[in-house]
Amino acid sequence: MVTETTDNWLRVSCAALCRITHADRYLLVLNRERRQHGEYVLAPLGGALTFAEPAPLLALGARLEEPTSSDLRFYLPDSALPHFRAWFASGYGRERSPFRELREELVTETRALPSLAPHDIAVTALRTVERREHTTRFGAGGPLTHYFLELYDVRFLDETFYQALAHPAADSGLVWLTRAQIVSGTWHMAIDGQSRAVTVRAAVLFGE
Repeated sequence: MVTETTDNWLRVSCAALCRITHADRYLLVLNRERRQHGEYVLAPLGGALTFAEPAPLLALGARLEEPTSSDLRFYLPDSALPHFRAWFASGYGRERSPFRELREELVTETRALPSLAPHDIAVTALRTVERREHTTRFGAGGPLTHYFLELYDVRFLDETFYQALAHPAADSGLVWLTRAQIVSGTWHMAIDGQSRAVTVRAAVLFGE
């Protein structure tokens, strides 16, 4: 087990993000948790990756953020980060697909699609992006957060899916933006009863 003083702890958060494109535009969605708190942020579809068993994390001295959850969000001594990075890169004992979160967002939450199955999409792993910054998650203050963001290219294998998503309902939180619109960092949209200036956090799609 790796041990370290509490002065050098990090919060670690791991997520899978989807790059979905059509007609030179990218599909983004309002962050659901932030929207519930009255903050409006557009980001790529996707969400937290999960682990199969906590043992590999606990062996590194990790403390799970939510002991009853299998999300890869936890606190870790800074010196143990290289060991976690190696475990994460191996893919062993953890989720390696954005499908679960993608289906939840498009079918369960936004109801933009009536259904979605793994054979409906083609998924290609692109890269893993690491960032260290203050957390943007509500209720998770404290140490800096080190993010592991796995980016996947996702294509629907039937044109009918793109047709169904072409004109999202106004309250769905889904929107198609061009690269220039994403890079600008702000998008104005009517949501929750009024026009709002929404923050766009999706430059990771372009390696930025």
